[in-house]
Amino acid sequence: MLNAHFVRKDGLLTECTVSGHDTYTEDTGYSVLCAAVSSAVQLTSALLCDCFGAPEQCVQVHAAKNAQNQIRIRLSEPDPVHSNILNGLLLHFQALAEDAEGNFRVTVTER
Repeated sequence: MLNAHFVRKDGLLTECTVSGHDTYTEDTGYSVLCAAVSSAVQLTSALLCDCFGAPEQCVQVHAAKNAQNQIRIRLSEPDPVHSNILNGLLLHFQALAEDAEGNFRVTVTER
């Protein structure tokens, strides 16, 4: 199962952590859900760091066994523009989760 957890601070999104893995399909050998989530995280990272000035160290990848990697985007300070970019990722993930038949869970915590 894939999990995405977002953190909202002072009304602005400041963090997203994605972990887990979806099972491979027999017909392709790949998970379309994992590919969609990975692509969305890569795009969000590029937008934040390369286009909107977020520090590159805000994106952290933690390798784990059995392809259960974890990637975290953590902004040190709430920023309205960066929050809007993370909100776009949240909306995209919520739409994916609706179609994922229970294989993708998206949560948001207020701090």
